[in-house]
Amino acid sequence: MEKWQTGDMAAFEAFFREYERAVFKNAYLITGSREDAEDVLQDVFTSVWKSRHTFDANKGKVSTWLHRITVNECLRKRRKDRPAMLRVDPEDIERSGHEQGNAGAGDFEALKEAMNTLDARQRAVLVLRYFNDLSYEEIAQSLGVPLGTVKSRINHALKNLRGRLGRTE
Repeated sequence: MEKWQTGDMAAFEAFFREYERAVFKNAYLITGSREDAEDVLQDVFTSVWKSRHTFDANKGKVSTWLHRITVNECLRKRRKDRPAMLRVDPEDIERSGHEQGNAGAGDFEALKEAMNTLDARQRAVLVLRYFNDLSYEEIAQSLGVPLGTVKSRINHALKNLRGRLGRTE
């Protein structure tokens, strides 16, 4: 870790290889576009390289730092470009146990359509919670928002999804 922070390119390349898949997956799920996720991936690691000296392992985990940068880049890209639609191709990301449950193809399509109705901030908290299994506290730290904000965004997002899916659970 110290090597890439001091500018060692080989160490940074190893750091990139270790985290690129996670950053891409999160960017893809938040932006809904493979092309946008590739742009975000590049922007995230450019930002990491430029601000590598600001990371302090005593203040938190590197994964938390990367989640924050990734979400911020996704939100920046969305503001810059256009509202994104979730166009998930199951072959583009590894399907987690959450996705592989008993849900059929129709349920997956309905979920994608419902996710399209959420704003990027609500999608971000759902991606961090349900695709990355982060705790509410870890999400708050990753996004730099109060714990109550995370709980509220998740609550509103789930309520919106339930309404769109016709469920009252």
